[in-house]
Amino acid sequence: MATVRVNGVDLWYEFSGEGETVVQIGGAVSGHEGYATITPGVSEHYRVLDYDHRGYGLSSRPEQRYTLETWSADLAALMEALEIEKAHIHGGSMGSFIALDFAARFPEKTDKLLMGAGAVAKCDAMGIHMFRVWQDIASAYGAVSEQLARELLTKAFGRRLLDEMGDDILRETLAVLERNTDTDVFIDACQAMIDTDVRDVVPKVTAPALVMCGRHDILTPLDAGPGGAGARWVADNLPNGRLEIFENSGHGHYVEEIDRSVEVIVDFLAT
Repeated sequence: MATVRVNGVDLWYEFSGEGETVVQIGGAVSGHEGYATITPGVSEHYRVLDYDHRGYGLSSRPEQRYTLETWSADLAALMEALEIEKAHIHGGSMGSFIALDFAARFPEKTDKLLMGAGAVAKCDAMGIHMFRVWQDIASAYGAVSEQLARELLTKAFGRRLLDEMGDDILRETLAVLERNTDTDVFIDACQAMIDTDVRDVVPKVTAPALVMCGRHDILTPLDAGPGGAGARWVADNLPNGRLEIFENSGHGHYVEEIDRSVEVIVDFLAT
């Protein structure tokens, strides 16, 4: 574990495994911890770079406006600082928004592109309403609150997992929130996803791309409403896109279908 200073902030990072580098970009809630279930499996085959992007976890959390452009620029600078010329770029949840943005801005640094827990080129009205509810709850109660944790759980996971985990998953979600995010950053992250519209960029991303989405994902859905562009649209409009559907998952297939998530990622990277 270490930190490196890029673009005026300190970014925490950690390598595990050996081989070609897979960079994993955190989501809006859990930073690098969002990959805790799959990093061990992926790192058996590849060198995995987990890091906390600006505003999250063990990295600097300056008071500023947070955008996809900021996070993409930081990743490019991090790769340069760590002497990584090119890597497989893997983003989950909000990380998939960042990964797609990064691949469009820095094609020379992107080998293969992986987007998990849904991939959205533009939120539909349902997605925008959900992210605004998150902003309202965070504004009223704080990002580290039981109210927000319960809301996140009902959007991230399916009924079976929530029944099996009971109150343990609520306590762990609160702990993840406390370790990884602040209220202002979380609100900005939601706004960045609300504002995203990269439909014109998607057809220009030529890197081989894997889009992973849970069949029951209501947050970043397989099929968005007519005003949006969800995971299926992204896969269909990427020149080299492939869609993988996780039949027994909602948004959180890295938790709900761990072994299959690792298998799909490793198989894609090996082809």
